[in-house]
Formats: sequence, structure tokens, C-alpha cells
Amino acid sequence: MKKLLLLVMVLILCLSSAAFAEAAIEKERVKVPLEVSGKAYLLDAMIYKPEGDGPFPAMVMTHGTSRLVADRLKTTADTYYVRQAETFAKLGMAVIFVVRRGFGISDGPYNESFQYPNGTRNYTRAGLEAAKDLGAAIRYFQDKSYVDKSRVVLLGQSTGGHSVTATGSLNFPGVIGVINFAGGRGSSAPDVVRDEANLIDSYGTYGKTFRVPTLWLYSENDHYFRPALAQQFLAAFQTGGGKVDFIALPPFGEDGHSSFVGAKANWYDPVLDFLKKIGAVANVGASLGRAA
Repeated sequence: MKKLLLLVMVLILCLSSAAFAEAAIEKERVKVPLEVSGKAYLLDAMIYKPEGDGPFPAMVMTHGTSRLVADRLKTTADTYYVRQAETFAKLGMAVIFVVRRGFGISDGPYNESFQYPNGTRNYTRAGLEAAKDLGAAIRYFQDKSYVDKSRVVLLGQSTGGHSVTATGSLNFPGVIGVINFAGGRGSSAPDVVRDEANLIDSYGTYGKTFRVPTLWLYSENDHYFRPALAQQFLAAFQTGGGKVDFIALPPFGEDGHSSFVGAKANWYDPVLDFLKKIGAVANVGASLGRAA
């Protein structure tokens, strides 16, 4: 009897371990084609997907911009946000991380800097220019047989967060939600943003045509886009008509702007809740991503 009980316990443990075993992730580095004004470009990108044929809900991810121009060359698809992309792949999503023009080995010059006639920065146009790259990634990914083209989520950090917000305002077919981590542009030094009134206005413009659910996460000690400024982004976006789930993340390190990279424990649960709410992931596997 004792041996039988022991055998049953071992079997239960084995089944439990199998249930929570991490699914294998398939990875592929690809080139995303983009055509702008008659010119063709190829964007560096990395795909992370669960094993199997799908179709899987999809996530299109993109990056921020270093204050140092020379560091833009270091933004490569095989090294950026790897653990974060794997987290979402373990939740059953196919993920593509795309490097925009002017960064890393992606083709083309950097083209996210525009000015108004008075010489101040036109952040609205900058975000919409980045949206051309993200739109190309959306279409490229939706053409994959293993991707559920009707369930696409956009995620970006810093200028990437601003870029996915701009992209969300264009209402691409199949995009069901947008996640903005510490989004903004124009940070030249800690707590200094150039032409910040124009940056606030850009969120108001995007809010006018934004129709899908969006989650915004800004740390309480973000020194790129301080909390009071993030609240101004929020107010402008809401005045424009956009609806937001806003999360004030706990402080992280000396500058919480990097929370997406270094403080997963701070953001994982609200992001998972958002993905569940919009139907991008199911409850199955929720604990796997947290432990990764």
C-alpha cells in the first residue's frame, strides 16, 4: 500500500512538472520589407514563437532611442528585449521585435526627427514616421500562417512606446491593443524634455483617432518622462478621446525608465491582466512567464 501511495505521488509530481514545463520557443532572425516614398528598405527583426502551427495571437515589439547617437548602432534584433520577448512567447504569443530605420543594421537613415516652421520639434510627425516601420512589421507578421492576424498587440518602450501609440491611432486591421512602456521623445538629460508642449500635443492628436484598448506604464522615478509629465500625456490623450488603463509602476533603481528591462516583477501582473482582458492570452501558462 505504501509503495502504491508513493507511486501515485511520484506520478502526480511528474504530471505537475510536465504541466508547468516551459514550452520550447522557436527563434528566427528575419528582414521585414518596407517601402517609403518609392524606396525599399529591410528592417532587422527577430521572431519568437511557441512550437506548433498556431495560429497564435501576435505581438509586435519595438525599442527606445539612446540619448547618445552612436548607441543607435547597438540596437540589434538578436540582443534587444530577448527575455521580454521570450516571456510573451511562453504565454502562447508569436512575437516579432523590429528595429526601426536608422538603428542597428536596419536599412535607411534615421528619420524620426522633424520640426515645425518655428524650429520646435514635431513629435506627432516623428511618431507617425516610426509607424510606417511598425505597420510594415504588422503586415509582414500577419502574412505568417502561424499568426492569428485578428489578434495583434503592439508594445514599445520609450520612443517605442510613443511609436506604438502613434501606430495604434492609425487603426490597422487586426490590432486589438497597445502597450506603452514609458513612452515619449526628446529627453536630452534627466528630467529635461525639449519642446515638451509639442510632445504633450502629439498624444492629444493620437487620442482623437485611437479606438483600441491601451495600457500605459510609467515608473514613479522615471527621469526621462517624469510622473507629472506622464500625467499631462494622459490628460491630452484622454481629451482627444483615447481611453487608457494607466499604471504608475513602483520606483526602480536610479531611473525607473528602464523598468521594462530590469523590473519585470513590477509590470508582469498588470500586463498579463491587460492581455487577458483583450483576449490576447488565456489563463493557461500565466505562471510560466512570471517565473522566467
